[in-house]
Amino acid sequence: MFSKPLFKQSCKANGIMWAIITFAVCFMLICVMVIAGNGDLSRTKVAVENAIIQEELKSQTEKRALNYYELSESGMFYFDGEFKKDFIAVTNTTEYQQIYANQGADAANLYAAGTAYKSATLKLQQFCASIAAEQGYESDSDEAKEITGLIMYVFNPMQEGGGYMFDGFYTALGETAPRYGFQGALTMSDAERKDYVEDYVFTNSSIFLAGNMVSEDNVQKALDQLKEYKITEKEYEEFGYKDYGFVKGLANSVIVNYRANLEYRLENVKDGETVESIKAELVKEFAGSMLATLPAEVSDALQEIGSMDLYGILVGSIFFKIAGLLLPIIYMIMTSNNLIAGQVDSGSMAYVLSTPTKRNAVSATQAIYLVGSLLLMFICTTICSIICISVVNVDTGLNIGKLLLINLGAFVVMFAMSGISFLASSWFNRSKNAMAVGGGLNIFFLVATILGLFGSPIIPYVIRMESLKYFNYVSIISLFDVVSILDGTLTFLWKLAILIAVGTVCYAVAFKKFKEKDLPL
Repeated sequence: MFSKPLFKQSCKANGIMWAIITFAVCFMLICVMVIAGNGDLSRTKVAVENAIIQEELKSQTEKRALNYYELSESGMFYFDGEFKKDFIAVTNTTEYQQIYANQGADAANLYAAGTAYKSATLKLQQFCASIAAEQGYESDSDEAKEITGLIMYVFNPMQEGGGYMFDGFYTALGETAPRYGFQGALTMSDAERKDYVEDYVFTNSSIFLAGNMVSEDNVQKALDQLKEYKITEKEYEEFGYKDYGFVKGLANSVIVNYRANLEYRLENVKDGETVESIKAELVKEFAGSMLATLPAEVSDALQEIGSMDLYGILVGSIFFKIAGLLLPIIYMIMTSNNLIAGQVDSGSMAYVLSTPTKRNAVSATQAIYLVGSLLLMFICTTICSIICISVVNVDTGLNIGKLLLINLGAFVVMFAMSGISFLASSWFNRSKNAMAVGGGLNIFFLVATILGLFGSPIIPYVIRMESLKYFNYVSIISLFDVVSILDGTLTFLWKLAILIAVGTVCYAVAFKKFKEKDLPL
């Protein structure tokens, strides 16, 4: 079943072409992996990904700033209302009347203000808890504590000894500790009080937000959340979110824009609009990310690019599935034709069969040479790819294990395609017919794969041409599922099994056809 002299003859006849093709494929592979690995490809991906992350951080910070502003503003207005009610209630008590009679109005009013202040402060704490509960947070959750902390830090309540509870927080940031003018709730007009509260909250909610965000604990929490995106502490710092002044400025800017537009919109309310709907719309407008303002297709494309393993796609789906198959397909078409049909057409097969070599041995030997030469070719690409992935410095999910599977998959594709060409070579007596059928089919598969690439998921949606995806259904190369290998799933296994079956059946039919057909000897 095997002819050693015939095998040597095939090696001699096709060896130079094999060497040239193998060298060219390996050279291209090295260029692609090394240049892309040490060039701009990974930096482009990182830049896009970082831009997306920065925009989302900015958006979330601005939303948080507006949320802080609204919450603390509602807290201060609540305190004012309760302070007024409690002050009036105290003025109707016996203690107030006695102090008023014995020490005068100033002393009595001071007593009433102090008593109302304590009572309103306790109610404010309960108000904070109610807000957290309304938003669905448990009383001991981090979110509930943050809401309470926000409002109380902005308020900075007076303590029994005369000091203020959170002065240390403000002075540590180089800020002047706030003093809430609670007595103005009794003396100012509603318009004046509204302006005072809004300005007070604007100043101090931004300070709290910035101070809270740049604290070590919160920076570490942010880094933990960004770990899956491989954002380092240095990169986070370069984004500016460890800089107190940067975060405070960002908060101030969005609140100023929000307040100005809110005032205008409330003065010009349209039919069907409510205060809450106007606020929600403005929050979306002023705290929306870059991606939210782009058309959906562009936004999705940017996110796709940011999440894609561009290096893995370039090496696996573009090189090994298309560019890296082109030269091996040319070699395989020419060699399979030379091994059977070419010799029949030229008459040299008559000399071969005039020796004791049987037809089964001829077809088996030629098939072993063809498959063996392709296997050796991909062993060479495997070695080159492993060396390259070991020396390049690139952020990719492509590793040695996946490279081995990709090279194996590429060989299995060539095994199936070589079976088709070998069958055509064994079927036809004329070299041109074998080339037309076997070579034509395999070239069609390659071209269909190239066209199908532009309709496949590895192309960002914004430039993907969905209509071209149907070409993937008419090419057996599509059964080489590189995406499955890169994603770490096992889908590729049954597809490779189909390719192995195609190649095996083609070779088996070729053996039978060559054995039984009449040759023009």
